[in-house]
Amino acid sequence: MKPDPDRIFVTPLKWERIQGAPRSVKERWASGMLAVLYADGTYAEAQASFSRGSKRTIGLNLNEGFIIRLGSWSRTYDDRIIRVEARETLRDKIIIPMKCKTTEGKQVCEQPPEAPLPGPIVTHTCRLERPSSTHIADAIVCSGGSTFVHARERIGMSDFPDIVKRAIAAEPHP
Repeated sequence: MKPDPDRIFVTPLKWERIQGAPRSVKERWASGMLAVLYADGTYAEAQASFSRGSKRTIGLNLNEGFIIRLGSWSRTYDDRIIRVEARETLRDKIIIPMKCKTTEGKQVCEQPPEAPLPGPIVTHTCRLERPSSTHIADAIVCSGGSTFVHARERIGMSDFPDIVKRAIAAEPHP
């Protein structure tokens, strides 16, 4: 279950300066998603924040809250299309935006309830852009609207591989 760097993809990351940090601080952050297509057909995805230090390394930050989706991926009849089936299996400290409505001149805001875990299985069909024998594709464009690009730089994945391993081991098997 060790992630292969040729099978790691991220959404395009828009780097921003850390709010309140002096201009001399070179570290930047971005929110996005990371997807790993394991050779055995396991699919793992993390929605989290990323950091970029002065050495241009990218780190997956699981300390600011995250959502992890696990499932499987497989090729279809067409060598440029894959099918991904995954569901939300773990979340930590994700802040759900408040839902507000105005009644009788007053604005009332409340936090919507979190959906139970594990979530429902969601299926996406994804197109491989410029397929490659080394890293599957340059980009993966999914029917749900997500676009992932092959991670050209090394990504420090923190505890993500261990979290994936523990979550798979905890899944009930029929």
